[in-house]
Amino acid sequence: MSEPVSFALHKMSWPEVAKAAETVELVLIPIGSTEQHGPNLGMGQDHVIANAYCERAAERLAPRLLALPAIPWGISDHHMNFPGTMTLRPETFLELLEDIIVSMRHHGFRRFLIVNGHGGNRALMSVAVQDIGFRLDIDFLGCVGHYTLGDDSELKAIAGEIPGGHACEMESSHDYYLAPDLIREETLARGTLDKAFKAMIEPLTDLELEWPNAINAHTPSGALGDARKGTREVGQSLIESSIDELAEILDHLRHSPRWNGPPHGQVHVTRKS
Repeated sequence: MSEPVSFALHKMSWPEVAKAAETVELVLIPIGSTEQHGPNLGMGQDHVIANAYCERAAERLAPRLLALPAIPWGISDHHMNFPGTMTLRPETFLELLEDIIVSMRHHGFRRFLIVNGHGGNRALMSVAVQDIGFRLDIDFLGCVGHYTLGDDSELKAIAGEIPGGHACEMESSHDYYLAPDLIREETLARGTLDKAFKAMIEPLTDLELEWPNAINAHTPSGALGDARKGTREVGQSLIESSIDELAEILDHLRHSPRWNGPPHGQVHVTRKS
């Protein structure tokens, strides 16, 4: 049997999956959210881009990666004041991840990487790595945000006056490259920032204090940055250089003593400051 045309699970037949188990080194689990992205972008932004990123990575690095379908919900309590946003309880999120990993382990896959597309998931995916990674009989579990990898110099060059991070230049650039149907050209606008609220909380933020903090208190429109400045060229640079760095991580991990089973090891990849 020849290699499958795709290494995205939802496009494969079961004989192709069985064949892929012979070559796949790492199973990618894209996670995201279904939440507001201001007037600029569709609700599926985070999970659609995480899914497309993992498919693109699996295509480029075939036959070493297998991309699972994205989990379309995440931890989005802070966006719930905007209609359409959906959020999971932390225990639901962790149980869902565990069930996915157990299912794929049953089919012979033993190494997994959670690929995050939503900032609100960061704390819980770290918990998942430490909890599930130690408890389950698997060889490897790690996590990474695709948006933390790669060369962001072109993004910095187009940055607007308002700090980004949500429905911004980066996310619209991702969409222009991978999912242009998510962009709302007719309502694309610069984000809004409540400066009085920002000034009030900055001293506490600098102390790394965390507390429930609704996004609409920061930005009445639900957007930050300036999504109008995003371009397909910047999106391509961000995504492709991120996959380049993912390939470097994979090359490093496969030579790690923790790659082939006990003692179980976890890796949480973050960009150096």
